[in-house]
Amino acid sequence: MRLALVTATPQTVHTGSGTFVALATLTQGLRALGHRVETIAPSRNAPPFGYTVHRFGFNRALSPRHIGSADVVVGWDMDGYRLAGRCPVPFVSYVHGQLADEARFERGLVALSMRLQARAERRSVLRAGAVLTVSEHARRRLAASYGIPGERIAVVPPAFDGDRWRAALAAAPGSSAGGRPTVLCVARLYPRKDVATLLRGAAILRRDVPDLLVRVVGDGPERRRLVALARALTLEGTVEFSGQVPFRKLAAAYASCDVFCLPSRQEGFGIVFLEAMAAARPIVTCRGTAAEELVPHGRDGLLVPQQDPAALAAALRVLLADPELRRKLGAGGPARVRSFAPEPIARRFLDALPKPAGGPS
Repeated sequence: MRLALVTATPQTVHTGSGTFVALATLTQGLRALGHRVETIAPSRNAPPFGYTVHRFGFNRALSPRHIGSADVVVGWDMDGYRLAGRCPVPFVSYVHGQLADEARFERGLVALSMRLQARAERRSVLRAGAVLTVSEHARRRLAASYGIPGERIAVVPPAFDGDRWRAALAAAPGSSAGGRPTVLCVARLYPRKDVATLLRGAAILRRDVPDLLVRVVGDGPERRRLVALARALTLEGTVEFSGQVPFRKLAAAYASCDVFCLPSRQEGFGIVFLEAMAAARPIVTCRGTAAEELVPHGRDGLLVPQQDPAALAAALRVLLADPELRRKLGAGGPARVRSFAPEPIARRFLDALPKPAGGPS
């Protein structure tokens, strides 16, 4: 089969984040199965602070002639919305970020730009021949946000390159935290990731764990506020903002932490949870998002209420004080991530697609 994947997501990990990783890993799986995949993306990344305009410009320039000889066209999130209903071949909307849901938690220009993009995403979803998303939670939110029957939406989770992670983790050096109890958070720093609650929880936890280290890896529009909050909570020496790091250092950060924590208020899937599982690290996260599907309470980690620094601190305290519990909750992670390997997920993806006229090629 010949597939055209349409995306304006920046084609780097630094700016494209988990969406780019999911697209690249799915493409890897599809090609391993013998399918032809072409990514239709802008020829250059968006200029700083101009992503929304850049994205709409890219989409407005799209026409059916851009899909070439593809048998199926897949629009990633809102992208390709102008092709939906106009393609001579089936058009599929594959929603990862779910912009309308994300916009509920953002502020200012970020929220405004997301609401504008959500209108295009709704158009794509309503006109697509098939709609895919990444979790049951995302399926419910997608149906509620865009008024589409839930039974029309197929769930295909993102693919995860466990082999790459296993190799990187095996090559990672030992603990670089000097033996300090270490909590790792990896996120694109948006308000919906709610790293602020982790900082407030750290201020509580430090009373019992004075040598605590909280390492925050990632960048984003919320970073300045978070640095100011850490300063106001006198967390200098306790919280370390590492910014964006290369893959090798990211793997080392997972290998050297004791617990992974991301207290998101909105999460359609959460590839970082798979990364923590690959490293056999227990997870602390919040109820009410797709994390409940990935991290059942008491199996791979502990779940707490959203925006509750005291509950978050209590869960982290329990894990940091109990090495055997950390080992037990982290032990099943490496085996579990194998179910998200590129080729099995690519097969699920292909099964969910409408069949092109004349059958597969």
